[in-house]
Amino acid sequence: MELRAERLKLVLIEEEEKIKSLKKLLPDWQNLSERNWYPANMPDKMSFTIEAENKIAGGVELVNIRWFNRKAEITIWMLPEFRGRGLALQALQKLIKFSFEQLNFHRLEAEIYEFNQAARNLFTKLGFELEGKLREAKFKDGKYYDILHFGLLKKEWKKG
Repeated sequence: MELRAERLKLVLIEEEEKIKSLKKLLPDWQNLSERNWYPANMPDKMSFTIEAENKIAGGVELVNIRWFNRKAEITIWMLPEFRGRGLALQALQKLIKFSFEQLNFHRLEAEIYEFNQAARNLFTKLGFELEGKLREAKFKDGKYYDILHFGLLKKEWKKG
């Protein structure tokens, strides 16, 4: 596929390796996203199930891991019958501790839809601070909603 403009054209690259080799031609390629630096097998995601009462209760993940910047986004979901029991809080506490103590991350981030008050309360209780919002970035049921961006630094977590 090609997209043409007055003085240039954009050509879709089908092979990921081709773009990686082209980026290496840049004298300042290290200023690009750090994902361009990774060896091929460095994971950018770690997923865990949350199990309670010998059942799957939900899941928690570290996604968009940036190893050189020592950060990741943390996400969680719980099945309805396991909500309101403190399991999400306990799961997040354990994963946050693992992220800061074992993986040596510097920061964790979370994106929460503005209408999800339970998640906002949960992450705030864990010490995450609202850092900004992506305006009208989530489309749901015919309407756009803001996505709130929260962050937690390792030094803030240690104090709490």
